[in-house]
Amino acid sequence: MKTLIDEHYGFVYKLKAETGLSEGDLKDLYTDTVMLVVEHIENGLFKGQSKLSTYFYRIFYFKTIDFIRKNASNKIDYVHDLPEVDDLQQNLTRDLESRDEMKQIMLLLDKLSSPCREIIMDWAYWGLNANEIGEKIGEPDPVKFSKLKYNCLDKFKKLWNKQITSI
Repeated sequence: MKTLIDEHYGFVYKLKAETGLSEGDLKDLYTDTVMLVVEHIENGLFKGQSKLSTYFYRIFYFKTIDFIRKNASNKIDYVHDLPEVDDLQQNLTRDLESRDEMKQIMLLLDKLSSPCREIIMDWAYWGLNANEIGEKIGEPDPVKFSKLKYNCLDKFKKLWNKQITSI
């Protein structure tokens, strides 16, 4: 059990950076995860279809998400002051910059293959989940789809970085 605890402790720092939660909260969630994973191993719920580290991280990640949701819901912050309104000129400038950036993104997407363009648009713009996109493009295997999505995003990032460095 000590090995299990020590080998995966880096996940605390990873999720701290990703979520902004306190290390104390994440340590509590980590301890709960260790206990749950040990219970799953003892009860045969862990089938070994993935690496133990992957299984552990998924449980820890979803426990963290549940914690965030539980602590964020039904909270209303009342303020006595009205927020400052942005200058119309700044709003227009920001809007024009956003449109220009969107044009650049669309031009880069046009340089990608059709499946990559479709995957990125469905995921980033339309908000479809992996299963929906996988079914849509005819790749029901989540592992193969994940690799395909990663490769598409990697190609897009390379095109984006190449464009940025050429400016």
